[in-house]
Amino acid sequence: MPESDPDFTSRRAHARQRRLLKARMRHPLHGEVDILVRDVSEQGVGGRCEWDLKVGDNILLLLPDCAPASGRITWRRGQGFGVLLDGPINPASVRNPAPADRPAQAPYQVPTSFRPSIDFKRPGFRTRRPGPDTKPG
Repeated sequence: MPESDPDFTSRRAHARQRRLLKARMRHPLHGEVDILVRDVSEQGVGGRCEWDLKVGDNILLLLPDCAPASGRITWRRGQGFGVLLDGPINPASVRNPAPADRPAQAPYQVPTSFRPSIDFKRPGFRTRRPGPDTKPG
């Protein structure tokens, strides 16, 4: 059941750590489907899925950078669901994968038109020229 139910939250065996990452789930009826992982604990995972899952379905979670984890659906409300895992996992290892396919970004470069000119004199400011109110040099 959701976090808003204080009785349910107090009955949890393990503390949950918030996550927000995409993962895959292998389901016996729907095959391999996309899910959104919302929280993780040593023995469970909470998430969201667009498919119709039933309480008691045995599934296999394919989390990024982790070994596949088997478990079963223990609750379902709307698109939200909870999985009780068959074996413990390390919640700290469940993270978004490093962006290896994205090239390293160069440091920020100020566009040429906004860079200061080499001449550091203020525009519109002129040095005094000898005039009627100044003494010559």
